[in-house]
Amino acid sequence: MTFAEVVAGALDVDPAHVVDEAGQDTLASWTSMRHIQLIVTLEEAYGLSFDYEEIGDARTIRAVRDVLRAKGVKV
Repeated sequence: MTFAEVVAGALDVDPAHVVDEAGQDTLASWTSMRHIQLIVTLEEAYGLSFDYEEIGDARTIRAVRDVLRAKGVKV
């Protein structure tokens, strides 16, 4: 499964909407509950953990990619 597919599934959006500029302000389905679901889904998909600060910072697709890249994930 690709990064876009993982994120799209967690946020219930089309993978085409998983672009760096997208975030909580632009995707209506990205609610606080979906944000937690996204984090849990990413942790399971990539076998890693987000710390509290990373969870708070991951409010856009670009920010999510940045956190994953910092952890060594190629996305």
